[in-house]
Amino acid sequence: MALQNLKSEIQNPQIRIRTKCVDRDKVAIRIKDNGPGMVESVRSKLFDSFFTTKPEGKGTGLGLSISYQIVVEKHQGSLKCISAPGEGAEFVIEIPVGRENGCK
Repeated sequence: MALQNLKSEIQNPQIRIRTKCVDRDKVAIRIKDNGPGMVESVRSKLFDSFFTTKPEGKGTGLGLSISYQIVVEKHQGSLKCISAPGEGAEFVIEIPVGRENGCK
């Protein structure tokens, strides 16, 4: 949605998704865009409950905090965001996989 709102500012908006085995029992999912990126004061609050950059009444600020809880608490994984102004944003999710489904 954020890239759709910036179509006039960004030529060829893209989201790239990659997966990779980190080791035999962990997989990483990387989701990267070529948007404007974000300042550290925003990036550092992304996973806080009720934090939003949307106008009042347009967002609850719960999506990323719930995602963080699911990945970290329910799946014993990690979720982080790498971003800087002018560099786009990349979300990195690492989750363990079961031995029967492990990476090869």
